[in-house]
Amino acid sequence: MATTQIHFDISESILQSLNQNKEEFTQQTRLFTTLELFKNHKLTFEQAAELAGMDKKRFLVELDKQKIDLIDYDSSELEKELESFQT
Repeated sequence: MATTQIHFDISESILQSLNQNKEEFTQQTRLFTTLELFKNHKLTFEQAAELAGMDKKRFLVELDKQKIDLIDYDSSELEKELESFQT
């Protein structure tokens, strides 16, 4: 699988304000970004777990901690999905 590296600069003062080191900040930023992408239906569960650098079980725990539903249908999507099971 091909990968790409994302890089951005952050001031040391921000890390100090957050009381985090580079690794902690990187992991937290990666997780928060992944959760937001998943919540907004940009990534599948499997893709999100991979991007977060977690196995699926651990990512599911993170979803629960953040009160993000694994399955999030609006009423019309749910109706359409249920109809597909009836045929």
